[in-house]
Amino acid sequence: MPESSAERVAQALREDILTGRYRAGDRLPSERDLVERLGVNRGAVREGLRELSQLGLVEVGPGGARAGRLEHASLDIVGHLLDLHEVPDATLVDQVLEVHAHLFSSSVRMSLERASDETLAQVCAHLRAIQAEDLSHTEYLEHLHEVVHLMVDSSGNFVLRLMRRALELQFWDRLGGADGFSVRVPQEILAPLAARLGAAIADRNAHEAQDLVFELMTQHREAVTKLLSAEQTRAISDFMAGHLSHLLEPPSSRIAPDRTDA
Repeated sequence: MPESSAERVAQALREDILTGRYRAGDRLPSERDLVERLGVNRGAVREGLRELSQLGLVEVGPGGARAGRLEHASLDIVGHLLDLHEVPDATLVDQVLEVHAHLFSSSVRMSLERASDETLAQVCAHLRAIQAEDLSHTEYLEHLHEVVHLMVDSSGNFVLRLMRRALELQFWDRLGGADGFSVRVPQEILAPLAARLGAAIADRNAHEAQDLVFELMTQHREAVTKLLSAEQTRAISDFMAGHLSHLLEPPSSRIAPDRTDA
C-alpha cells in the first residue's frame, strides 16, 4: 500500500527524533519548512504531527511543535526503535525480553489457578515438543509462543493479554522476521528445563512453575542478546572495512576522468 503524505511526514520526523537529531524540547521545523522539504501540503504536515503527538514524540503548542521526551512516549515506539537499524539494538531487545520474562512468569500463578485441565495438557504437549533435538528454529519459536499464549490467555487477566499482544506486534513479529535471525536455547539446558516445567504445570505447582518459567525466559533472553551483539559487531566491522577501503583507494581512482574536449 503506497505511503501517504502524512505518513511520510511522520516517518521523517520520527526518525529524526529517535536518532537524536532533535532532543527533548527542541523546536521542530515549521510547517512551511516541512512542506518545502517533503513536498507535501500543510494538511499532511498537521496530520503527521498529530500522529507523532499521539505517540508522545511531539508536543504541539502555540509556539509550534517541539520534540517530546522519549520516556514519556507510548509503548508503540519500541517497534520504530527496532526498525532504525538493520540489526535490532541488542540493549533494547534485552530490556524488552526482561520485561517479557517478568510479565509471563507472573501470569503462571493465575493460569494454574484458573486454567482447565485440557489447556494445561496442551501447554505440556508444547513443552514436550520443544525438547526434540531435530526441531527447526521456526518450530521451536512456534511451540514457545503457544506456551506463552495459552498461559497468558488462561490467566483471565485482560490487561495482561493486551500487553502480551502489544509486545507481540511491536517486538516478536519484527524480530522473528529479521533476515538470518535464528536462535535457540542450547538443547542440554532446554530439555531438562522444559521437562521440569511440564511436571510442575501438570501438578499445578504454581511456585515452582513460576520460577522455572522465569529461568526458561532468561535463558532465551541470553541466547537472543548474545546473537544480536555478535551481529551488531559484525555489521560495524563490515561498515568500517568498507569505509577504510574507500579511504585507502588511490586518489586517481576516485576522481572522474575529465571528459572535456580539448
